[in-house]
Amino acid sequence: MRDAAVSVAVLPVVIVGAGPYGLSLAAHLSAAGIGFRIFGTPMAFWAAIARGGRERYLKSTSIGTNISVPRPGFSFPQWSRDRGLEDFEPCSMQQFTDYGLWVQQQCVPQLEQRDVALIHKEGPHFRLTLADGETLRAARVVLATGLAGFDSLPEPFASLPPELCTHTTHVKGFAGFAGQSVAVVGAGQSALEAAALLREAGASPTLIAREERLRWMNRVPRERPLIQRLRSPLSGLGSGPRAWLLTHVPGAVHHLPDDMRTRFVSNHLPAEGAWWLRARVEGRVEVLTQVGVTSARADGGADGAGCVLGLSDGTQRRFDHVLAGTGFRVDMDRVAFLDPALRGQIARIMGSPRLDAHFETSVEGLHVIGPASAMSFGPLFRFVVGAPHAARTVAGHCQANRGGARIVVPAGAPLRPVAATA
Repeated sequence: MRDAAVSVAVLPVVIVGAGPYGLSLAAHLSAAGIGFRIFGTPMAFWAAIARGGRERYLKSTSIGTNISVPRPGFSFPQWSRDRGLEDFEPCSMQQFTDYGLWVQQQCVPQLEQRDVALIHKEGPHFRLTLADGETLRAARVVLATGLAGFDSLPEPFASLPPELCTHTTHVKGFAGFAGQSVAVVGAGQSALEAAALLREAGASPTLIAREERLRWMNRVPRERPLIQRLRSPLSGLGSGPRAWLLTHVPGAVHHLPDDMRTRFVSNHLPAEGAWWLRARVEGRVEVLTQVGVTSARADGGADGAGCVLGLSDGTQRRFDHVLAGTGFRVDMDRVAFLDPALRGQIARIMGSPRLDAHFETSVEGLHVIGPASAMSFGPLFRFVVGAPHAARTVAGHCQANRGGARIVVPAGAPLRPVAATA
């Protein structure tokens, strides 16, 4: 551990988080010559999912998962083509993780892989304490921690011990479930993919979904006739006029009334699976639709530890394990490194921070980008495709408000693509 130190100068910007949104903002700040420091493990959320199996894939196409760099040569499709990899869909989580690490090494080499332990407001500035004891001050703090810590494990699953119930994002491997009966709860991509991977690993999965039926995305060919492209244009959020508008007018939803915007965010893009996953689930995995889980209890039967689920159809089923594909729920009270007094000053919309047009919270100088901004900006920002707008907006705001104590932190190597390596 390094000796505790205090930075007496006030940094213009500190970014907490090094996923697609944090790296995008860092690249834009660097290009604008704005001093900053960025903390976090690069692509940590995506790398953790990828470790669960190389067969885990992105639901989105590569054109919707670019890390935003204000120079040519850093797109995900281009990176993939340079390495002879799939450059449209499906692209694996590991492929996207490797791409993000490459962007970080080329464009944000000054990333500090250290954790922020505490942030609190100190007059007009923020005081940040790192896990190793260093303390620094910043005029602005941007939270770009993605979905980390927001996984939702609703009742009754929250009462099960962790050895019997796992959120799908925390699965470290599917081979260990071989020979086991596993309940997979949910009807979205993560649940459907988990069910397929369990079956392929030798487990006996049962998919439990409240929905009337499973939904599947239609395959959209890369090359289509002009009339199809005009009727249903392809964008980073998918195909169709609505997806195209959301992608190309990214700030529009922010101006809607709260009730209209929150309904839109909650209902846009229902739970569904990618087209390429369908053949691995239908007819191969037991599926219970229009069924909810009403109770769950641990059961140490003759066959070993397991759990008994009470279902809404009045039946009970015993399983060796439960995988919860139950998504995420943003709640700023779960951001443990924010001082409680600071958390209490953040205005909310259904647990998410209420943000102005510059992604700034009700606490002056504190910004939030990424999925936690979706309730203020719309469903586009639940996905990587929202990163370019967020990065440009926050960087532009920082550039327009450079007043106050300012120091220049070296921006690292110039932004430029390098030749692909094997």
